[in-house]
Order: sequence, then C-alpha cells, then structure tokens
Amino acid sequence: MVSKSPRRPRKADTPASARDLPPPGLLQSPEQVIQYYKRMGLEVDSSIPIEAIIGANPELELRYADLGINDAYIKKIAENRFEIGVNSKHHPNRQRFSMAHEYGHYLLHRGKIHEMPEGEQILHRNGDRNRVEYQANDFAAELLMPEMLVRKSFRSSGGSLKKMSDTLCVSKEALKYRLENLGYKVT
Repeated sequence: MVSKSPRRPRKADTPASARDLPPPGLLQSPEQVIQYYKRMGLEVDSSIPIEAIIGANPELELRYADLGINDAYIKKIAENRFEIGVNSKHHPNRQRFSMAHEYGHYLLHRGKIHEMPEGEQILHRNGDRNRVEYQANDFAAELLMPEMLVRKSFRSSGGSLKKMSDTLCVSKEALKYRLENLGYKVT
C-alpha cells in the first residue's frame, strides 16, 4: 500500500517551487511581487532584478527594440500572453524603470490592454499623463525602490543621489520621484 507521507515544512532559506506559489499574474502590489520572487530564490539585496522577474513569468515576453521617442509598451500577443517592449536605445537604468512600469500595467491594467481600439493596443509611456500611467509609475517606483532598500541605500551613501541611484540601478529622476513619495526632502 502506498500512502502519502506528511509534508515536511520547508526550511526558511529554501526556495519555493512554482507549484507552492500562486501564478505570478495574480500578484497585485510591489510588495507581493518582491516576496513572491524572494521565495522563488531571486536575490533582492541591493537592486530588484526586474528583467529576471519578467523572464520568470511564462505569460510575458521581453523584447528590446528601437522605439523612437517611446520608452516602452505592453501588448497582448495571444490568450494569456503579453509582450513587453523596451527601447533598446535607452540607458539600462531607464530600461529597468520602463520594464517595471509595463510590468505594473500587466498586473494592474491587464483588462484594459485588449479593450483599446484597433491599433491602440499598446500602452506607451510617452509623456501622456493620466491615472493609469500614474499608477504604473508608482508601481514601478515601489517595486524597484522598496522602502527598505531606499533606507539602506540612504544610510550607506550618506544621502548621495548619485551613489543611491547607482546602488539601486535607477535614474536619479526615478529616485527623486520615489524619495519624495517616501517623504524625503530632495534638493
């Protein structure tokens, strides 16, 4: 007779298997994303590995291309399949923010992507200001610069924007945005 043995608890430092966790598309906040991928074994000690996070999600494809004046886009390419495109001409730190921004659209606004008129199925970050874009920007800032990492970076850098942005692998502009949202005075 074969019986199933009781499941032993996993050690705290052992990565979870994919079957132990909810699908990544059900995550709804930057904190949930960070905790999810920590449990999957990704390192998040000084900067968040957004490219690895996107790459680990079977519903997402990441593509680099010259997008002209646009930073990035997300579009639906099949049922439960999305492509995130990032401008290959931009600085890697700007690309990281663009990836996180589009990942935010994937988690927060997935239903709106397919509802856009034909030819408008791509959400571009091109300076247009609206609630959806603000939400994706806030999501990206919170994901790439969680408060714990910002505070750690602030202490180790003595408050130097240059050192902090280098440590967190984000632009100084993105860092200023996040610092202001956390209540820091940026001059």
